[in-house]
Amino acid sequence: MSSHTLEARAHELAAAFSAKDYEKCATLLPPLKLMLAQLNILVPLPSSDPSLLVLARDILEIGALTSIFLRDDVLFSRYVAQLSSFYALKDKLSPPSVNEKKLIALRLLLLLSRNDIAEFHTDLETLEDEADTDQYIRYPVMLERWLMEGSYDKVWKATTQRSEVPAEEFAIFADILVDTIRSEIATCSEKAYPSLPLANAQHLLFFSDESELKDFIEQRGWTVENGRIYFPQEEPDALQNGVAMESIIENTLGYARELETIV
Repeated sequence: MSSHTLEARAHELAAAFSAKDYEKCATLLPPLKLMLAQLNILVPLPSSDPSLLVLARDILEIGALTSIFLRDDVLFSRYVAQLSSFYALKDKLSPPSVNEKKLIALRLLLLLSRNDIAEFHTDLETLEDEADTDQYIRYPVMLERWLMEGSYDKVWKATTQRSEVPAEEFAIFADILVDTIRSEIATCSEKAYPSLPLANAQHLLFFSDESELKDFIEQRGWTVENGRIYFPQEEPDALQNGVAMESIIENTLGYARELETIV
């Protein structure tokens, strides 16, 4: 397997990605990764040719970005894990990656959407002051701060208004985060109140139209009577075995206050 063949295939992959043909990228990537393995550059070694490592890094970065557009967050995580060893050698690779900070920030956003706060902060600790200086890293950090405050309205605005999103890839993971927030608000509502006015639910749960709200109501097993949503009431023993009501309200304090004013 020659490096010239690899370069030609890598060029074909880059062209497909530029054309937003992500299905073609998904087809090209597995044989390309096999070629990287055959050339012993799928995992960088001190003896590896730096120019080939740059090529391998760029291929894996396209793989990571492609997986986002194909909504495959598991595959995205695998690519980022593979890229970490290349980023550890960034001082020896030239030209530097133009996607490194974007991919790191996207991983942070994915962790946030999974509510994996511990792993989020573990990754963040390695970034030093970039949380304030890098446009990509700053975005998930800002969202996490608002989530901890219970300022879900700010998070919703920052994730749904495209002018607030630093790059189009972020909008995909941001949609997952909105679903997570919606689930947290719904859980808080179920534990804190027996019912909620239907007229306010669409706003509180960030739905753009009533049909989406109706689908969500059905999924949660809620009932609607006389313009109010009624939540299933658990027995005291079930509440003791589940998440404590006080903890849920604390996690969604901002919305609990808003609910208090309308119920």
